[in-house]
Amino acid sequence: MKKSHTRRNIFLYKTFILFNEPLFWGPILIASLQGLGHMKLSEIYFMESAVLGICVTLNVPCGSLADTIGRKKTLIIGRIFLLLSTIMFAFMTSPFLAWMGNIMWAIGYSFQSGADKALLYETLKEVRLEKKYKKIEGCAVGLRYFTIAFTSLSVGYLSEINMRIPLYMCIPFMIIPLIASCFFKEIIVERNYNVKDQIRTLFLGIKYALRKAEIRWIIAFCALIMGASKIWFFTYNPYFERVGISLKYYGIIFCLLNIVAWASSHYAHRIEEKISERKCILVMILCVGLPILIMGMFPFWPMAYLVISQNVVRGFMTPFVGAFTNRHIQSENIRATVLSVRSSLTDMVSIISLSWFGLMERPFGLLSSLVVLGIVVLVLGKLIYSRYGKLFPKNK
Repeated sequence: MKKSHTRRNIFLYKTFILFNEPLFWGPILIASLQGLGHMKLSEIYFMESAVLGICVTLNVPCGSLADTIGRKKTLIIGRIFLLLSTIMFAFMTSPFLAWMGNIMWAIGYSFQSGADKALLYETLKEVRLEKKYKKIEGCAVGLRYFTIAFTSLSVGYLSEINMRIPLYMCIPFMIIPLIASCFFKEIIVERNYNVKDQIRTLFLGIKYALRKAEIRWIIAFCALIMGASKIWFFTYNPYFERVGISLKYYGIIFCLLNIVAWASSHYAHRIEEKISERKCILVMILCVGLPILIMGMFPFWPMAYLVISQNVVRGFMTPFVGAFTNRHIQSENIRATVLSVRSSLTDMVSIISLSWFGLMERPFGLLSSLVVLGIVVLVLGKLIYSRYGKLFPKNK
């Protein structure tokens, strides 16, 4: 690959990631589903778990499709569905339209999952710069968080005028990654679609992911942290309301959270160099489990700011996990498939977790459910951390 192609792919990837998600929706995600989609909190949890089921079903086949016909084509298909999803959410007036928007999101996410990170890693590996993956991924993701931090400032105020305004503003920016994906330079030569090739790639990728101990460990770790974080995120709006935080301040809080996530992502490679991989893992477990437990036990407005700790993990997690997983995949022909297996199994755990939390929240309430969630994260985290010590004894 020419250096000009490498530079182009890196620039396009950063642009792609910058506008990967709606820029003005995060602070009012649950509030908009409740207010515009007319859904109850328990119904939202059920919807999210059901839609993640679609991701579990499609992730791995879409990953093997990316390994078969190329990453670029699957990214374009994924971005089309994600754009349609954003439009559907902006105009939702009923639970049915909210469901349709979420289903389109699941399809788009599945086509993109694995293909984007595989393309970046292969771009760097082609010129022997794969060690820079964590830095580039961290900077790309961090830039998105930094941008969302400032777009979030206006969300609360715009929502008080009309909750649809922030959703409308998301649409034009979601077109940008679709355009960027059309200009990627494919590393692996694209082939015509062949069912036998895809099935073969599918089974090879699944077999590789499940047999390799290092990949199994990262799947378990991701499932715990990301599953708990997804539940936690969906409690933001109801918890803020419970402790008396006004809607107009949601944007300010999310600005702060995304600045923290930006710093954590941008400096992820330096943080790991300073404190070691092992300590990073321990800190991430504690930064998720302990604050959830404390927020459930002490429902006062200052406790709401403990969600900052989740955003430390949120920013750090993407480059850390991406580099860790790619480092332990030796075959380029199944890279996207293996990454999709990790994503699919993580989503499967999220389905179970969201369903469990939704069922628990009904009889026991939000606060008691948070306490139980925090205890579960700390207990399972201790087991996973212990396994890391046995699997990677040389890592300090």
